[in-house]
Amino acid sequence: MRLSVYIFASLLAGSITLTGLAQQRIGSKELDLLKKNTKSDPLLTDADPNFKANTSDQWSDESGVILAQKTSFDFDKKGLSVGKRIGRNFFGALLAVPTLGSSIYMANARNDTRMLVEETERRKILLRDKFAVEQYSVLYFRLSMESDAFEARVIKNDGTVKPIDLSEAIELGDPTSTPGIFRGYTDERFSARYRPDYFKIAVPDLQEGDVIEYAFRHLNTRSFSHNPNYKEFDPVYYLCNREWPVAHQALEIITQDENYYLGYKNLKGAADFTVTQGAGRKIYKWVDQARDKRKDTRFVNEYIEMPSLKFQVIYARNAGKNFIWLPNDASSKTDISQDDFANKARQLWFAPEKIQESGEYSRGLPTTVKATVDEMYRLLRKRGAYDGPEKEFVNKAYYTIRSVTMYNNWNDYGFAKVLSALLAKRGIEHQVIATTINNRTNIDKLSFNQELAWVIKYRDSYFVNPDEHLNPDDMPVYLAGNRAVQFSNKESDKKVENIDLPIADTVTNSYRALLAVALNESKTGFMVKKEAEAAGLVKLRTIDELLALTPYMEQDFRNYGGDGPWDGLSAIDQDKMTERFQEAKNKWKTEKPKLMKELAEDLYGHSIENYKSFKIVNDGRNLKKPGLRYVEEFELAETTAKAGEDLILSLPALMGQQNKIEKKERSRTLPVDIGFPARYQWKIVFAIPDGFAVKGLENLEKSIENEAGSFISAAKIENNQVHLTITRKYQQRHLKAAQWNQLLELLDASQVLAESRIVLAKP
Repeated sequence: MRLSVYIFASLLAGSITLTGLAQQRIGSKELDLLKKNTKSDPLLTDADPNFKANTSDQWSDESGVILAQKTSFDFDKKGLSVGKRIGRNFFGALLAVPTLGSSIYMANARNDTRMLVEETERRKILLRDKFAVEQYSVLYFRLSMESDAFEARVIKNDGTVKPIDLSEAIELGDPTSTPGIFRGYTDERFSARYRPDYFKIAVPDLQEGDVIEYAFRHLNTRSFSHNPNYKEFDPVYYLCNREWPVAHQALEIITQDENYYLGYKNLKGAADFTVTQGAGRKIYKWVDQARDKRKDTRFVNEYIEMPSLKFQVIYARNAGKNFIWLPNDASSKTDISQDDFANKARQLWFAPEKIQESGEYSRGLPTTVKATVDEMYRLLRKRGAYDGPEKEFVNKAYYTIRSVTMYNNWNDYGFAKVLSALLAKRGIEHQVIATTINNRTNIDKLSFNQELAWVIKYRDSYFVNPDEHLNPDDMPVYLAGNRAVQFSNKESDKKVENIDLPIADTVTNSYRALLAVALNESKTGFMVKKEAEAAGLVKLRTIDELLALTPYMEQDFRNYGGDGPWDGLSAIDQDKMTERFQEAKNKWKTEKPKLMKELAEDLYGHSIENYKSFKIVNDGRNLKKPGLRYVEEFELAETTAKAGEDLILSLPALMGQQNKIEKKERSRTLPVDIGFPARYQWKIVFAIPDGFAVKGLENLEKSIENEAGSFISAAKIENNQVHLTITRKYQQRHLKAAQWNQLLELLDASQVLAESRIVLAKP
């Protein structure tokens, strides 16, 4: 079966989002299941004394207080029957006909050994003001496994308890819109393959002074097919400081077998776990009291700079465990040197197969690395890629992998192993690079195998595990600028180099927008035609939103020399797929402008009277044209005001709303992490209407340059048009806390300019 099936799969993934636009209410079967699960095992009981309090004498000036929160993880508590999914994935149903169960990429012929994690989270929050009430006026919950459960209630000022009726819950079309606080730590990452059902429920009559309390229970499975004697669960990361102060918080990890082990590291002063043991079970507990809310919230690398802990549960029937990164239970707490990191990275890369294909390493691969490589290599040879230049072969191998991983969500290690083996089959020299995820850990604080990220380097090009959009040489934000080690793919070559991954500069990481602007007929708003291009890391931050509800994968086969989306199917199946795909595209044409209108209103802070059009000129997913270019036209309302016969225009607002830095945010203790060097440029060309003269252009002239970057704006009149050019640069990713004031200069200047006005005066 051809890889084109997977292009179709990913294309149709977008149509799943559309099902939510109808705002379908939760069904009676789902409600009955929720009632059954909470009746047999209630979530909001009064047995826990830490959840007794309904008020707090501390933090009286805060919007809200988290009175108590507790998260429990029960590893492999129950049998496999409770891990059954509800219903059938819509996506899988669409693919059942074209795959016919024969594709190695869709069918899973392995005898999977699944293990279950039961995660329960409970929160109780005092809502002191209107802002806090708004934050929790809508609750979200998952109903994906038959044992999933959710309960919520409101405790009024007078102590009256009001359970929240879930019968009015609405299904979310796109689960990725679920706020993080309603998602579990052990939940699988959302992908085209994994799109669980989430619902939202409005909380009626919520008032200042109320307490909201909710809890959920999620059942999550993991597969460990190749080595059931050794299993590594995904690491869990937990921040001690929250959006509001926390009076009491706790973690509890229960393992049902003496063969389970816990590796963990507490950072920046976070407390230790305590452990009790009995009847073959181990129970690890962590408790934290009276934790203030986060103070520095902007440009903070939270897990690096703030108190946190991370832990990983490992199952090993062999008492020696044979850990590569964790030779003993205490080793996760020990910092490592760059040399130690290099040695262990090489060891893991060339490790025995039983280690490589355990747990997370081969996630997403349909079978062993070798079998996957053999099938892909056969396809590449069939397509003639083997006979072309080396560089072309490498690029086509990458795009072939991308067409599969966007559905199956491969792990970094599996990706690197497959690409490296494909290159080795043709005798292409290349390098293997090991580093860490920079929003999770630095090398010296690394504790677990899964914290490594893997990159393949061919000549001067870097190949990173692709998501739906990455091209060869695209370096995502989470790796850009990282310290890393580099070594040959040949085990006999022992040389290891310490390197820094590229982060590019303000030329590569850029955003440019040209906005042609005129007054609308009523002179109350702007008619805008916007042409924009994003490149480098700026592109990677915006591409998901801009390409949503567009058939961006339709021509993917051209990138890697493959077949068309429907090639290889029977005539009947081609007709079916073509018809379904056209239906999806027709819906996207209707819904895409609605989505872009919402994004534009959020960006500019004004309502859109008429969103006329949106067009992708280049999707940025092709190595030959890596920039993302688009054009949109809309009418922006309420951007003018009258002063007698004069008009006051909010022209600089077309650079978008700028975040105002409040007084309480101006003192800083933590280092600044901007993300990456970047340049943002807006050129706004406004047609001056007949009978008016422009005043106030001098207010738009600003120039600031310092070590953090620069902000320059200039305005002039040319050919009866106002030409406003704005450029903001961030020169570097990291700044010391003492340099925060320099960045504030740039942010303040942006905010002041965005709120500036010009005047159209009658002579």
